[in-house]
Amino acid sequence: MPCQTQKTITVDNLKDFESTSGGSNKKLITIIVVESILLAVMCVLYFTKTYTSHIQTITINQVSEEKDSLTVQYHLLLADYENIETSNDSISAQLEQEKAHIKELMDELKATKSENKAQINKLKKELKTLRDVMKSFVHTIDSLNTLNIQLTEENTQVKKQITAAKQENKQLTKKYEEAANKVAKASVIKAIDASMESYTSKGKPATKAKKAKRLAVKFTLDENPIAPQGLKNVYIRIVNPDGLMLVNKEQDTFKFEDDKITFSALRQVDYKGEKIEMIIYYECEEGELKTGTYKTEIFCDGSMIGSTEIALK
Repeated sequence: MPCQTQKTITVDNLKDFESTSGGSNKKLITIIVVESILLAVMCVLYFTKTYTSHIQTITINQVSEEKDSLTVQYHLLLADYENIETSNDSISAQLEQEKAHIKELMDELKATKSENKAQINKLKKELKTLRDVMKSFVHTIDSLNTLNIQLTEENTQVKKQITAAKQENKQLTKKYEEAANKVAKASVIKAIDASMESYTSKGKPATKAKKAKRLAVKFTLDENPIAPQGLKNVYIRIVNPDGLMLVNKEQDTFKFEDDKITFSALRQVDYKGEKIEMIIYYECEEGELKTGTYKTEIFCDGSMIGSTEIALK
């Protein structure tokens, strides 16, 4: 058998082998470490990106939900403003302005992107301000309504007082008028003991109409301490049997019950509140008198104060 040649490993070769093998291991370890580090970094970056993306997604969803909630709240706020009622023109005008402002903000909210958290927060602050403004309106209107109720109650009370005062005044006026009428009646001077006589042209009594030329009305102005004193005109009106009045040539008039009427004769007297005997004459024209009864009414201070009559044959 041929002899096999065996390779002999010397000590020097072993050293070279160990040197060569050791270098390769170090390189391999270095590569493994570097790759491990890179893998770890990549894992960290991946998980960080994934987490960040997840957080962003959550945030966007939250902001979107806030936007939806805010939209609902704006609609409710607008409805609350619509329900506010007032008769005050100034407040009504301010309410209309605020409602227009709410609608503008609602349009702005609708156009805002869900991820725009800053804009959403701004609109949330605007909502709070508008709510505060609404509370102020409600408080003001309530105060005005309370004031109106008080004023209405006061006005009602005043009207009742005025009505009561008018009623009282009406009663007082009635009493005053009654008293005034009593005083007026009491202050009228009465003509008492009135009579009428006829005379001829020579001053002798006449009983026949064709002989009578003068009619004399005799009476006494009665005592009356409350009647107005001073110069007074006393009038007589004589009516013939046919109902026609005997008048003087001038046909003068005097005031009686808001009217002016003619008289037959008059006499002026200075009345002092005491009794005064008087005679007033009427001068007849030729043929003026006829057979029958002649009636006479006596007037003073706008009142009829007495009457009498005479029958001529």
